Amino acid sequence: MYNLIAFVVFFLVSQNLFALTLDIDTAKKMALENNNIIKAYEEEAKSASYTLSQAKGGYFPKVSVSETFISTDEPATAAFSKMSQGKFDFTYFNTQLANPERAENFETKIEIIQPVYMQGKIFFGIKQAKEMDKAYKLTLERVKENILLNTVKAFYGKGVAEKAVEAVEKSLVRTKKYYEMTENFYKNGMIVKSDLLVAESYLLQNEEALASAKKQVNIAESHLQRLLNTDENIKIVWGDTNIVQIQDIEEYLAQAIQNRSDLKAMERFAKIKEYEVKKSKSEFLPEVALFANYKMNDENFLGDSGSGLTAGVMVKLNIFDGMSTVNKIKTNKSNHLSLIHKLNDKKLEIKTEVREAYYTYKASIERLNAMKKQVEAAYKALEITENRFKEGLAKITELLDREFEVKEAELKLAMAEYDVIVSKSELLFATGKIK
Repeated sequence: MYNLIAFVVFFLVSQNLFALTLDIDTAKKMALENNNIIKAYEEEAKSASYTLSQAKGGYFPKVSVSETFISTDEPATAAFSKMSQGKFDFTYFNTQLANPERAENFETKIEIIQPVYMQGKIFFGIKQAKEMDKAYKLTLERVKENILLNTVKAFYGKGVAEKAVEAVEKSLVRTKKYYEMTENFYKNGMIVKSDLLVAESYLLQNEEALASAKKQVNIAESHLQRLLNTDENIKIVWGDTNIVQIQDIEEYLAQAIQNRSDLKAMERFAKIKEYEVKKSKSEFLPEVALFANYKMNDENFLGDSGSGLTAGVMVKLNIFDGMSTVNKIKTNKSNHLSLIHKLNDKKLEIKTEVREAYYTYKASIERLNAMKKQVEAAYKALEITENRFKEGLAKITELLDREFEVKEAELKLAMAEYDVIVSKSELLFATGKIK
């Protein structure tokens, strides 16, 4: 029995000893370094930068090498193969053309194509890729800000859950004391059994509340572990939670429009749509490319009995394509205008988010101040009622009601502190300044 108790004590101590101790700044740093969602968006940002490099490569010449082998006794193809090899003569034309022997040919071709003007596809493609690269980087910034906000919520969510456990534990100690007092009064015939049962009911309610509060600690820790990408037990250091000075709401609104990375990313996507309109318009312009190829034909692999260089210029002009290009231009214009309207609505949405966060933060500060006074008043009322109960001037139900009010006030105070911290972070998140 003693060995079991010793093991349990050691286990509880070791859990606390080897827990990962974090303050909020360390937790934020850990989230930015380890969070899987951030890593996923970092890879998407890298992909966009590779797409930009790919687009720039459109101006470089395309060089390819090919090897083709044919074996045929079909007259025209066989004759063409012999001509390519430089072995087609009058004797072949006179005796073998109609019924040739099987001809074999290896064609080795080196080809170079140099784009000169590709109807704006390369030019606007590079511009679009640049905007896409910037947009994904801005999106990544907003994702990081969102992870930071969620980290604050989860970090202090675990903290407030632990404070709830403390509040319930203190309430349980008081309730046990009052139950023992009630039991003693009952044994001395000073109160009836119903009063004892009421005290016992309050005691059982607190025991249930404690179990529920401990469950919430574990759940809150699980959310934080996911954000930090760790399975370690976490011990948080609540730290100093200063209340920032409230500025004028117009300043927050201006900061949000200036700083919000998701708005900037949306503006980049709108620019991409604008370039798409210009690119589709340029399809009415000619497409120009230079090309050259060097061919070697022979019965043997890499032979050069028939070889030669061909060079030229390719010019292609879209005369009529069934109104396809015209309708493409109209489609892209509509897509661009659609995103412009969404962009304008996004600005209004951001202002709404800022206003909501601003007034929520102001209200949370006022609520915190009120809850501090309420806790003081609840403790004072409990002290007075406890003295009156000892003197036989108050019922046990009155005393337990006052005790319940103390517990509820402490729980509400913890939640008020949490609301101030979170609403401050949400205001910073709404203005694009959370770090």
